[in-house]
Amino acid sequence: AVKQQRETEFAQRQAAAAQKAQSELNASAFCSPEHPYLQRKGVPPLVDVRQNRNGLLLIPVRDASGNVQTLQRIAPDGEKRFLTGGKVHGGHFVIQGKPEKPLVICEGYATGASIHLAGEYTVYVAFSAQNLPVVADMVRRQFPDKPLLICGDSDETGRSKAQEAAQVVHGRLVLPVFTAGAGTDFNDLHQCEGLQEVRRQLEAAEHSPTHGHTLPSLISLDMGEFLS
Repeated sequence: AVKQQRETEFAQRQAAAAQKAQSELNASAFCSPEHPYLQRKGVPPLVDVRQNRNGLLLIPVRDASGNVQTLQRIAPDGEKRFLTGGKVHGGHFVIQGKPEKPLVICEGYATGASIHLAGEYTVYVAFSAQNLPVVADMVRRQFPDKPLLICGDSDETGRSKAQEAAQVVHGRLVLPVFTAGAGTDFNDLHQCEGLQEVRRQLEAAEHSPTHGHTLPSLISLDMGEFLS
């Protein structure tokens, strides 16, 4: 009974946060391309990125049905916060691209915007490394036959969770490779070496002859999966 009550209260907090997120979006304005964070990252406000009266970017976090779960707020200095009590798990933000291109899953908005600008890919922003496998699984269920590129950040957690996501959905893991400068994600690569280099690396993965035809050599299974 205690557990059920706790779960009910948790669901109520998430529902209240979702309602607050939608209200905040309704009261916001179109985002200025001159926003300091966007200027620093070299990307425009895409799709329904909004801005509130305090100058915070508002990025809706949506569920599999397209409903707003919560918000990510990004300050001009780049500080990122989600609404207290909001559900981030499984949430994503979609930047629509050309339907014939592979679907891309990445961590942050700026990274997703750079990838989209480089090759007109449809990008699913998962907001964190931990969320990559969950969002990848959701996308695979919706699009069982589409090739997927999992564009991970090249830090330890980013690589690990991106590899896990790629294994779960039999997608292609793509990590940025830097020849001039340094960084961890494809927005950093965009800043250091330009969109053309981002496009080149993504297209190299996209057109690899093994894409979509080989399974990963190792995958992790829980006991239930193993027994089935």
